[in-house]
Amino acid sequence: MNFFGTDGIRGTYGGSTLNDGTAFLLGKSLALLGHDCPIIVVARDTRNSGERLFQCLSQGIYEGGGNVINLGVLPTNSVGHFVRKFGGDYGVMITASHNPPNDNGLKVFDKYGVKLCSAKQKVVSAMMSSQSTANFTPQGLFEPVFYDIQNIYAEDVFRSVDVHLEGLRIALDCCYGASYRVATKVFEKAGAMVTSFCDTICGDKINVNCGATHTEFLQSKLVGGNFHLGFAFDGDCDRLAVFEGERFVANNKVYYAICKYLKECRRLKKDTVVGTVLTNGGVERALNKLGITLLRSDVGDTNVFNLMAQNSLNFGGEESGHYLMTDYATTADGIINALFVAKIYREKGSLFAYARECQDLPYMAKSIPITDKNASQATDETLKRIAEQITKLYPSCRIVLRKSGTEPKVRAYIEGEKSFDAMQNVVATLAQ
Repeated sequence: MNFFGTDGIRGTYGGSTLNDGTAFLLGKSLALLGHDCPIIVVARDTRNSGERLFQCLSQGIYEGGGNVINLGVLPTNSVGHFVRKFGGDYGVMITASHNPPNDNGLKVFDKYGVKLCSAKQKVVSAMMSSQSTANFTPQGLFEPVFYDIQNIYAEDVFRSVDVHLEGLRIALDCCYGASYRVATKVFEKAGAMVTSFCDTICGDKINVNCGATHTEFLQSKLVGGNFHLGFAFDGDCDRLAVFEGERFVANNKVYYAICKYLKECRRLKKDTVVGTVLTNGGVERALNKLGITLLRSDVGDTNVFNLMAQNSLNFGGEESGHYLMTDYATTADGIINALFVAKIYREKGSLFAYARECQDLPYMAKSIPITDKNASQATDETLKRIAEQITKLYPSCRIVLRKSGTEPKVRAYIEGEKSFDAMQNVVATLAQ
């Protein structure tokens, strides 16, 4: 059995995919796969189920002969960062990222601070399948948080980007999530005047009408506030949404601005970047005019990272707001990316002006719920066949249909002048 989806093990807490036993099995398996007395670094977001999952994960680690370093509530990238810094064997982030509060998940990192590749996921899944929860009883153990770890991480992040933002007024939407405290610390270290929202621990509110997936909340707070920039993060702080003044800066323009800046500073390796099959063709055209080549991976920041690593590249990203800057981190870190965007703004001025030549081609994107009625249509093979059929009807369109790895939905993306008509056809086909 493969326990892993697109981004770790994820599901509604207490369900068959993600429960106390899952966390226990993962902890024990990682410990058994590690060296003698392996060290596993663990952080979590603010979900109500996070502490319980941490206890069960730790119980499994100890039973397998390992040791735990508890980072407490910190962004996903902190796990990869401290695995490397502390010389850990594995790392686990307890989070369901941008998903609702009742969901949770387990993102696993190797000793290099990199999310497990598919081959390593299969090894861990096989070990988990060979273990049993028959005699497992949650014990509610207590493991203290590593002393002053939030300040240590804030200092490490600030020093890595090395940007000075004195005089800038910046608003942060921390989404009641993993960035609730550390994001403000970082921007204050950079000298910015910071106003933060949703900056407390509240597991019932994480990602609820706030954060990077609900940008209307921060936008409402920016009105009349005279802010230079606004940044919204998601639950585990790997996604980023950007505002300049009261205006939302489209994720594709943020992606393009980072590419352009790195190119101008001669810091873009091989003048090549990685996007995904969902990266708009207009972005690719604009990049090509700068002399930048775009490579496309499948959806998922792990796939983006793997293609970057295969080609020795240092920047890639997804339209969803994940940006991987491997000169600074081994996975997407919303705070690092926000600092870098602020650096571009400070040096180049308006982001809209800087990225004005990047214009999307017409497109439509839709998430279609998977129900009992259409479940048989939502297989990889069937979706591929449907995409081929629709492409024959609309040959000028680029069509991507895929099953979400984090939610029971089909993601449909159609690019081209006839994208609306093609989307209507896709929806009708999946409704049959």
